[in-house]
Amino acid sequence: MYLPSPFKEDNLNSLHEVIRNYNFAPLFSQSDDMPYATHLPFMLDPDRGPNGTLIAHMARANPHWKSFDENTQALVVFQGPHAYISTSWYEKEEHVPTWNYAAVHAYGVPQLIHEPEELLSMVEALVNNHEASISGIKNLDEHKEILLPQLKAIVGFEIPIEKIEGKFKFNQNRSTEDQQGVVNALENHDDPLIQGVADIMKKNLQQ
Repeated sequence: MYLPSPFKEDNLNSLHEVIRNYNFAPLFSQSDDMPYATHLPFMLDPDRGPNGTLIAHMARANPHWKSFDENTQALVVFQGPHAYISTSWYEKEEHVPTWNYAAVHAYGVPQLIHEPEELLSMVEALVNNHEASISGIKNLDEHKEILLPQLKAIVGFEIPIEKIEGKFKFNQNRSTEDQQGVVNALENHDDPLIQGVADIMKKNLQQ
């Protein structure tokens, strides 16, 4: 990833926050000169390994997982909030428009998970994470008899993050007045992605 110094984000907690909040991401890998890409929901265990560990599963019928080996890194790209930035929001309009965004690239070697109970635990964690904001489901114990046979249709895997890069491009190379002008234009927008840009920029201005 191209990382100009004003936009390079090294804070691991900030990078993990993007992964948690925007956890549906494409997984890229390559095998026999053939690129593969699969869009998946990921879970993050921040405490396993120096950069955390990604956890996910895909359909067994998807040939992508067969490209995994013990030596080849994969790349997962997490796209955070982003928005078009108009020059009309700057003090002077003598510049070109741009795009503000947060992106996190996580690299590591996928490791397949085969044990049914471990797969079940992974699925439970993913479901509970997302159901919590809907209906407050705490566990799926009563559904184990239904879920266990269906686990044969998926392949689980983990990716210990060997390298992680973050690009938070939010007008850090512009004046405080210009940054505040962008915040003023975006902060009441209905789109949560655009609102997310305003929230990050407000935090930057407060530091």
